[in-house]
Parts: sequence; C-alpha cells; structure tokens
Amino acid sequence: MDKVRLDTIKKIQQMEAFYVLFSRGTNNPFIICDPETYNDQVWVFEDSKDLEEKAKPYMETKNPVASIKVENKSFLNFYSTLFTLGVNEVVFVEKDKTTPFDLEEIVKKPDFSQLPENQRPLFNPQLQLTGIYFMQEFRRGVDMSEKTSINELEEEMAANLVKSKFLVAVEKQEEGQENVQVPYIKNKNGDVFQPIFTDPGEFAKFNKEKKFKAVVVEFKNLDKILIPLAKGVVVNPQGFNLIVMSEQFENLLKRFGIQKEDK
Repeated sequence: MDKVRLDTIKKIQQMEAFYVLFSRGTNNPFIICDPETYNDQVWVFEDSKDLEEKAKPYMETKNPVASIKVENKSFLNFYSTLFTLGVNEVVFVEKDKTTPFDLEEIVKKPDFSQLPENQRPLFNPQLQLTGIYFMQEFRRGVDMSEKTSINELEEEMAANLVKSKFLVAVEKQEEGQENVQVPYIKNKNGDVFQPIFTDPGEFAKFNKEKKFKAVVVEFKNLDKILIPLAKGVVVNPQGFNLIVMSEQFENLLKRFGIQKEDK
C-alpha cells in the first residue's frame, strides 16, 4: 500500500468526526452498489456540504436520506456495524478527492473462528444487505410502477430470509416463574407482530433495558414459536423493519425448496 493511501487511512481514523449518508427508510447508513465493481459501499464525508451534494440525486428520486455526524469515539462501533450489514467498501470524500477503501483496510474484521460454534455470535450480513437494498427501494416516495428493480431485490432478500437463523426475544425468567413472556409490537392499526433479529446489534437496539434474552430460531421453525396474538414477525424493528405475515411462511419455504422440520 502506498504512502498516500496509508496517510489517508490514518486521517480517517484520527478525524474528530465525519458525515455519513443515512437512510430514514432502513434506519441504517445508505448503501450504494457500485455499478462497475458491484462493491457494496458506504460513503463517508469530511465536510457535510459535500454530503449534501452527493445526496441531491437520491433526494430527487425520493429516497428518504439524511446526513448523520459520527464522532471519533463511535468510529469503531460504526465500522464494526458495517461488517454486519454486508458492506465491503468505504468511499472517503475530502473536497474534490474521492478514495474507495476496502473496509478491512480501515478496521480489522472481528474473528470468532476460535470460539466453539455454539458460542459464536449470530450474524446475517447477506440478509441485512439484501434487506436494506430492498427496503431502500420499497420506501422510495414514488409509485410502485417506477420501482423497476423491486421484484429482483425482493427475490434476493427473500432467498436469504428463508435460509437464515434469527434471535428471538424472550423475557428473562425469575426463579420459580413457569410461563415464558415474549414481547410483541403493535403497528398503527393495532396489529400485533413478534420481533426477531438478524444479529446481536439489532437485538441490543430493542433490548435497551436488558429485560430479554435471545434464543436462536431458524426461519423454517418460526411458526412454532409465534405467539397466538401475532399476525406475523417483524425483522429488525429498529432497523429495516420488514414485516412477514404468518401466512407467508409456508409459501416462502415452498418457493425456495426448503423443507419444514416435523413437529
């Protein structure tokens, strides 16, 4: 790696703060698929005015985007989260200069390979990535007829959804307590959905008061743990917030040729 590139990485790591294009549609950094390299990028800006210029074409196509400021103390958490989102490239913008970096050039990817398999944290970067791309397009403020790539994005997201395992929240039991309490979420219409999570970071956003513990459940077994009140599940309610109705479970499994386990 040449000195200029090393100096730029050092600058990125030592800045007081930087600015990131953020999607209000997914509650995550706005992810861009480079049309030439197909790298999955997040853009980082030294100056908020440069971000505003980058955001204009996305705002013109009704993407609900905004600018967020990331302080130096939060850099490590920010970059670590990008790994869980399936992002592999960070594009750094300083005035007229734009430099793409592999995410692992900036921060080391966490390695859990030395842990026993049953102790490794659960991550679903491909589901996060395809879910974010789908929701970025789905939540654009235009007519569905203008969302020409929506079917392809849904196909990729759904293929990852049915293959995934999830963290399901259950209330921590007191000594002698027999019934297990499971949290649920109501939408504006009063419909009930059971929250499930792709990874510990998404679970932590929901479990701020640490009332719950997480159990791992495969998508094909979600119907077995769904509470009677629930009309379905909501994946990452503080993230891309994807609702899957219970009547869709079986159709999705059949669509991708996945067999349910016998009860």
